This record gives sequence, structure tokens and C-alpha cells, in this order.
Amino acid sequence: MNDAAKASDGLSQDKLRRILEVTRDLARPFDLSTMLYTIVDAAKDLLDAEGGTVWQYQPADDMLEMRVARGLDAIRIPADRGIVGECVRTRAPINVPDCYADPRFNRDVDKASGQRTRCMLSLPLVGYDDQLVGVLQVVNRREGVFDADDEAVASALAAQCAVALQRMQMTEQLMASEKLRQEISVAREVQMGTLPKAPPSLPDYDFAGLFKPTDDTGGDTYDFVPCDDGRIFVLMGDATGHGIGPALSATQVRAMLRVAQRLGANLDDAFRHINDQLVVDLAEDRFVTAFLGQLDPRNHTLHYHSGGQGPLLHFRAADLSCEFSPPTTFPMGAMILPAMKPAKVAHLEPGDVFALISDGVYEYMDGQERQFGEEGVAELLRRYHDRPMPYLLGRLMEALREFGQGAPQLDDVTVVLIRRLPLAKPLLEDFEERTTRAGTSWQRRQEFKRSFDALPGVFAFIQRCLAQDGIGPDARYAVEFTVEELFTNMVKYNADGSGRIALEIERDDGHLECRLSDPDSGFFDVTAAPDADVNASADQREPGGLGLHLIRRMVENLDYDYSGRRSLITFRKRLGSD
Repeated sequence: MNDAAKASDGLSQDKLRRILEVTRDLARPFDLSTMLYTIVDAAKDLLDAEGGTVWQYQPADDMLEMRVARGLDAIRIPADRGIVGECVRTRAPINVPDCYADPRFNRDVDKASGQRTRCMLSLPLVGYDDQLVGVLQVVNRREGVFDADDEAVASALAAQCAVALQRMQMTEQLMASEKLRQEISVAREVQMGTLPKAPPSLPDYDFAGLFKPTDDTGGDTYDFVPCDDGRIFVLMGDATGHGIGPALSATQVRAMLRVAQRLGANLDDAFRHINDQLVVDLAEDRFVTAFLGQLDPRNHTLHYHSGGQGPLLHFRAADLSCEFSPPTTFPMGAMILPAMKPAKVAHLEPGDVFALISDGVYEYMDGQERQFGEEGVAELLRRYHDRPMPYLLGRLMEALREFGQGAPQLDDVTVVLIRRLPLAKPLLEDFEERTTRAGTSWQRRQEFKRSFDALPGVFAFIQRCLAQDGIGPDARYAVEFTVEELFTNMVKYNADGSGRIALEIERDDGHLECRLSDPDSGFFDVTAAPDADVNASADQREPGGLGLHLIRRMVENLDYDYSGRRSLITFRKRLGSD
């Protein structure tokens, strides 16, 4: 080979051309296996060798895996073993002219293949940012042994192959990540789709539920399952761990409860059979903490078993006290239950709230690792117990965000709230109620004192109206929020006015129409109030106006009429499929 036929880096022009052709071929859209065989075939051709292989480096466990070796299965070895391990450590080519004379040579491969390796050239495959991709080994030059020219050719080829191989690995990792992301997204969609679309609608009760997983999927679930006799199964479960596995366990518990209900199982049998099946299905170190109760709205009792789920919170409206109770038995799936202890019973008095709250709430931490705790939950119950349960739930989530001060959520958050509505006050000096009904349409009217103390009665009236036709939570929340904002403004800005404020709710076809009437007020057109600057921070925003800004986006046809000191505000809310 004469000097004129060599490039500046010592490679012959013919070899350089062939390396460039290989580089071009490696740019094609191969799968990883095809690319590895292409690399080995190119090395054998350029170096006139009988065989070759690629060892792919696995950084997770510092292992090398033989990915290409004709006639051999994949082999995994520690990345510090043998000649290939020396090549990994030094990141330099190793040329062994007589393998059997080198103590580093591992003869096991020859024994497995039935061939004899005479000489070997090992090249580190180093990609971008000096990242080790693997090792290329070429064996048995057909004539003689590998020389310095062969090392130069092989090093140039290895440099191009390393980059192409790294690019392919990154592409496959991205594709695998995207596939996993899509699978997790589907799993989340399926899991969230198993949650109740809306809480039950009972005339004397208000419900709310929420599940907010830490990851894309979580191990919590909750459910309301109506029974044929009018009672309702209430479930909240928390499977150990996070991710798809616990999500499947939680979904399995919900599915088994639904089957048990269809088969007519009572509370004790449903809990025991679900538990015993989980013992069979789950690994020994897995279990599900679960509350399973049955609410009887006729006598206002909640019978329940709580397998490892606690504390359970019973807020008593009579004295504003919070009673925390521990679990009643072992977690589901921990052990076979030959017999059940008698179920515990919670007697719900008017205004009481029974709250199932996961440890993701009680143990929610701020930046200093302080927990939100039982007292944080109790304080919210005392402050907002007379509000609609979806409102209370929203305030709880807002309180967690404020408490956390940007700290990440470390555990799934699940909450189920059950409230028995307070009894309507029959005092004429507080209100006067009138109801009319024609076909599927109805109209109810009630008058209230001009006082903030009347708000619990306002909420109870709204809930009685909307529960009777099973109106969904979205419409109910919009009506409750809008009426609260408008009623509060009437009291706040016209505290000395005379007469009671009337609230009238009418259902007609697919709409609710609500009318608030103040018989003695000044002029204030709520429809003309300017929009609030929602992008401004709380300390920069002008006081007032945010509530009106929100209700104009929650309801339709907000109208104002003023005549003879009488203000009448009317809004309509379209009823959807919620």
C-alpha cells in the first residue's frame, strides 16, 4: 500500500471510502438488532476477519451483554471481566495476537461455539459526551494477525458505529418511554373512568368524593354503590405502593364490591369475600387498606368495617366536635378472615359529616416536613361543615396547596364526604316556603333573613331542591356558588334593608332558573360590574369583583332588574349529562 493511496489519518482511500459507505448505511432507519449485525458485518469485511461480536454496555447494573455472535445465545458478564472488561476500563483498543497465550482471555465462548479464537481486536464504542455504548470485538484475521493499520481502520469504524448505535439506543428508549407513557395514560383513563361519575342524590344527604393520584396512576379508589333496598355501599381503598400495580389492586376491590352487590351480599359477607380473594391474588407483602360501609338513609346509620383504613372522622354538628376512630380490623388481603366481628355503627344526626380521608391528606407535608395533620382537617370541618360538600372538598384541597407551599405531593389523596343535611327550620319568622309542580317542571320558593347566619338554610334549601330530581354535581355546584355570592352581596352591601330575601328555583326542560329578590335595596347592576384581573396576584388585585367574574362564566343569562327599590337577579344554568 503506497503513501499516495492513503488519507491524512493513515487510512487507505479505499478503506476510508468503505467506512463512509458504512456510515451512510448506518444512518438508515434500522432496528437495533439489524444495526448490530450491520456493524459486525462491516468490521469483518474491512478487516478481512472471520467473525465478530458487539458487547452492549448496561450502565444500570454495570454489565456487558453479547448482542451479536453468530450461532450463540446472548451472554451477560460483569463489565470488569476478561479482555472486553479491560477495554471498558481503559477505553482503548486491545490487540491480542495470540488469545490462548493471554491469561485475560475467556475460553468459555470457544467451548460454546466449537471454534478456536486465534487473534482478537477489541475496540471501545464511545458515543457523545464520552458515554460508553459497548465494545466491538473482531476475531481471526484470515491472513496473519491484526496490525497497526487494522487498528486504525477499526478505530475509525468504531467511532462511527458508536455514534450510530447510541442514536439508535436513544431512539428505542424514547419509543419505549412513549409507549409506556401511552400505556400509563390509558391505565389512568381506565382507572379514573371507574370512579363515580356523580355522587348519589338523596333528599337528606350531600356527598362528595375525590381521588388525586401522586403519579399518573395511583393505588386509591372510592365508590358509591346503590343497593336495591335503598341503602348505599360506600368504599374507599388504598393499595400499597404507587403506579399501575396498586391501581389494578384498587380497581379489583371496586369490581368485586360491585359483583357482591349484584349477588345480594350483605356488608359482612362482601367484606370477608373480597378480603379472602385478595389473600389469594396478592403477593405476601401486598395488601389494601379499605373502608367498606353501608349507609341506610331511612334510619340515618352507617354500618362499616374498616380494614386498616383510618383515622375515620365523625364531625358532630351539635357541638362542633370531631371524633377520630381507628380501623376496626386488619387490612384487606393480609390474612384469611374465618369470621367477622360485628360491624361498627355511626349514627348520623342532622348536620353531621362522616369523612373518609386518606393518609395522603393527614401526612401532607410542607417544605419543613411538617404534616397537615388531624387538627388541620378538623379546623376545616368546623369552619365549613355547613357548606355544600363539594365546596368543603374544594377548600380542603386549597388548604393543602397553601400548607404545602409548593412542596410536591408524596402520596395519593382520596377523600369521601357524607353529610346528613340539617333539618329545615319551621319558624315563619325565618322563612316562608312555597312549592308548585307541573309535570316534569317544578318551582320552589323560600324566604330568608337578611343575615349571613341564614346561609346554612340557603344551602339546605338548594340541596333539597336539586336532590329531588338527581341533578348532577356540576350544575349543583354552579347554583350553590352563584347563589352564595349574590346572597352574600345583598347582605353585605344592604345590611339595613327591610324585608326578607327570597330565593326561587324553577326547573323547566333542560334548565334551572334561579331568582334572588331583595325588596329594599339600592341600585347595583351585577351584570355591569367590570371583570376582575385574574392574572394579578392577590395583593395586587382590586378588592371585590372576583366572585361576580366567576359566576358570569359558570351560569348563563345573568340578568338584573331594578324597580321601586326592589332588586331582582335572575340566572339560568343548563343541565348537562353530569
